[in-house]
Amino acid sequence: MNQIEAKRNKLNLEIRSLLAIIDMIDGLKESYPDYKENTLTEEQYLEEQIKLIEEAKTRLINVFKD
Repeated sequence: MNQIEAKRNKLNLEIRSLLAIIDMIDGLKESYPDYKENTLTEEQYLEEQIKLIEEAKTRLINVFKD
């Protein structure tokens, strides 16, 4: 695994870990797939990670709104 792919994998894992913590807080259980090395272009990868972060942000906001 090259260094860039290792960092991509680490970033995805950290984001999914954050979402798992949010699952424990809000009681919702979502499924977020693992990043598969060398399967996405740089743009696709970034779009996927942005989507996950937006999901985390929305769910945290909803926790504090309720």
